[in-house]
Amino acid sequence: MLRRSDTPKHVLARRERSRQSKRRRREGRRCWSLEISDKAMEGLIAQAVYLGKLSDAEATDDHAVARVLAALLEAQGMKWAR
Repeated sequence: MLRRSDTPKHVLARRERSRQSKRRRREGRRCWSLEISDKAMEGLIAQAVYLGKLSDAEATDDHAVARVLAALLEAQGMKWAR
């Protein structure tokens, strides 16, 4: 049996992703993959900058944009959830 120190990094990374995924499912959350046109995404980013949700610098950071988009969709969805 391999010790943790002998386990390849890609296997450790896969296990960590699996743990995170299971934790999200227990919390009633999951990751969604969405296909959005570049033009629509530019509009959403412009809206987030205008509303002060993103700075100009953050607007070029994919992770920051994803966080803001997730928060926007979460808030919108919760308004309509029963």
